[in-house]
Amino acid sequence: MDIELKSGTEETALDAAEDKDILAKAQERDDARQQAEGEAAKAVLEQLAQTESKAEAKKVAEASEAEKRKAHEEAEAKRKAEWEAKKKAREEEELFAWENAVALDDEALVAASMKRLGDDAERLTRRNMKQCVTEFVQTLCLEDLDFARQALHPRKTMVRCFRYINRKARAFVEQEMKDNDEKPVNGVYGSDVPDDLCYQWAKEYFWDMDAEEDKEDEEKFVPKPYTGKPAPKPKKKAEKKKPESKVQAPPKDTEGQMDLFSLTGGAA
Repeated sequence: MDIELKSGTEETALDAAEDKDILAKAQERDDARQQAEGEAAKAVLEQLAQTESKAEAKKVAEASEAEKRKAHEEAEAKRKAEWEAKKKAREEEELFAWENAVALDDEALVAASMKRLGDDAERLTRRNMKQCVTEFVQTLCLEDLDFARQALHPRKTMVRCFRYINRKARAFVEQEMKDNDEKPVNGVYGSDVPDDLCYQWAKEYFWDMDAEEDKEDEEKFVPKPYTGKPAPKPKKKAEKKKPESKVQAPPKDTEGQMDLFSLTGGAA
């Protein structure tokens, strides 16, 4: 009787121990599952935070880029306004100088125009042509006050006058060659231009307000494009290192064998 009771007690104890183990394992599984769920939720929250952070950084970068573009456009508008103001100032200065010159009385006007033409002529080197054409133009100033006023225009100079004459002379010679069906000999063609034509061209130059020789190479306003932020440089691929080929030393000489390395002085 005592033996049966003892056996029953042991079985009960074993069952209780097994139940306890089962509960412990179930608890461990629950704890592991809860920990995994917690870590997964934490990872999701971190990913959402990173996404929001990237989106915010993108908005900030776009706003910064828009500000830079706006600043560039404002700077360009200011630079263009300054350029236009300088150009207008030059034009007004030129017009003012001419108005002051032509406002002189007749005697002073003639004297100023002749002096201006004479000073310009001193810069020329072809003495005969310089003297003859300059004297002709100065005589026109004495005879025609309107011509004297033209001669005082800031853009009109004797240097440009002779450039005008040279251009007309080249066209005259080229037309003469074409009419006579002649060609240059060794690249040279001799011809005489009548003096009256040179005088006529000199007079034409001072009346021609659109003469090519008076057109200066004015600085043009060139807008600068907005470059923006530089494009990211492509990452260079890491070059694969080639395995170094190592020359292995041959085994030690054995009796009756020739050591090639000992004869050549060893590997280089």
